[in-house]
Amino acid sequence: MQYGFWRFCAAAALALGLLAPSGAAQAAGGAFAVDDAGVDGPGACKVEAFAAFARNGDRVAAVAPTCVASLGRPVDIGVQFDRSRSGGEWGTGLALKAKTAIVPFTDDASFGMAISGGVGFDLTARETTEWFVTVPVSIRLSKIFQVNLNIGGLRDNIEHRSFVTWGAGFELMLATQFTLLGEMFGQSSERPGAQLGLRFTPHEKVDFDIIYGRNLTGERSDWITAGVNLRF
Repeated sequence: MQYGFWRFCAAAALALGLLAPSGAAQAAGGAFAVDDAGVDGPGACKVEAFAAFARNGDRVAAVAPTCVASLGRPVDIGVQFDRSRSGGEWGTGLALKAKTAIVPFTDDASFGMAISGGVGFDLTARETTEWFVTVPVSIRLSKIFQVNLNIGGLRDNIEHRSFVTWGAGFELMLATQFTLLGEMFGQSSERPGAQLGLRFTPHEKVDFDIIYGRNLTGERSDWITAGVNLRF
């Protein structure tokens, strides 16, 4: 546990280092919204970072360090920092999240289920913005094709409303180093968002993503996202 704690500190330090030069949304990971059911072993850490740009001028930059701690069972504990512009206004957010497996989704498993939850904060307004819980399910249909399904709930503390959240995505391995990922996601009856991306994995510990998205935050705009995921 102590070793995992110091690895988490290292991940957080690296994350802040990545965030600072810029002035500065479980899953396939990174910028993808639909989470999978996988939880790594205790001591495993990663840093996911991405920058997304919309045609209408909106943008988001985020970085998320996480580590898996042994709390009677493996629990993935993470924090995400983001800096965003929407409608011409800038904001800074932070989210805390934890995830653990209900049915472990190992490398040779065809089915897995997990549960995750967390809380989001608006650091600009200094207020708690939301609470959320998600149940991710992963189904491996073959060695190269996987489907991820999400169902959950979100409590919006600003609008004092609750929403049902959902998502569905796939991961298709095209070659040893390339994976095609797609997803749709949304909440309650609002217009869903969608993304389609290509992941390049030159090394087992590094991913690079390039993603096209539509309506990611309900604004009916096209988005281009670039991301990198580091595991250690």
